[in-house]
Amino acid sequence: MTPTEARTALDTATSEAEQARSLVAALTERVREGDEDVTGEQLAAQRQLAEFAELRVTGAERKLTNAIDADRHARCTEAVETARRLLDADDTRPVVDAVTAIRTAVVQLVDVVSARNADIEAAGSRLELLNDELGREAGTLGERGSWPLFDQFQARGDRSHILVRDPKAGGRSATALSTIDLATAALMTVLCGDPNTMHFGERLRLPHDTVRALGEVVPGLADAWRTTPEEWAALHTTGQTRASQQGRDPRREG
Repeated sequence: MTPTEARTALDTATSEAEQARSLVAALTERVREGDEDVTGEQLAAQRQLAEFAELRVTGAERKLTNAIDADRHARCTEAVETARRLLDADDTRPVVDAVTAIRTAVVQLVDVVSARNADIEAAGSRLELLNDELGREAGTLGERGSWPLFDQFQARGDRSHILVRDPKAGGRSATALSTIDLATAALMTVLCGDPNTMHFGERLRLPHDTVRALGEVVPGLADAWRTTPEEWAALHTTGQTRASQQGRDPRREG
């Protein structure tokens, strides 16, 4: 018997017991009012029926308790078996492979960013030294805003930045990048669409506008991680807000 069936049986037994008690009360009241048509045998019989009905209620209550216990036991057993089957079939190799792929990509990112930063540092430091040399000769070394190298050759630089102005191509520059910021930004562009990661930005400690800035600083990066119209439509409202803050809204391409 299921708990639902047992509850139905208890409701029926309870209703019948109430009716039996009402009949006993009615017959008793008739006797008290002097109704001689009610015999002792009738009243005794009705009281026996009421007592029997109460016993049926007790029996129905016990059946309900047993049915609830049996149902709970069956659900617990099924839940444990499901967990056991999951553990038996659990394979972390896909997770390990995915994490390893991320690690390999990060290693590659570290290598290419480090190489680029080293080139910028070498070129920028050389420009900075030459600027100091020209400044000493001109007697302007240390003066605020003095860049004799830029005045003569339209170039300036330091360990983290270089700028060369070309009459034809205009100003071109390169800035050293942070591997951590780039890796974190890439992670944030993926997680922004996950409704289960509402506070991931705080945990990663990288503002969404920093993601936007990286896309603007690194040529081609903004286009590479901009969402497609289909991906944008699939994002929830919060995801769209995050993606927009990151400069990845396809409606603002270019």
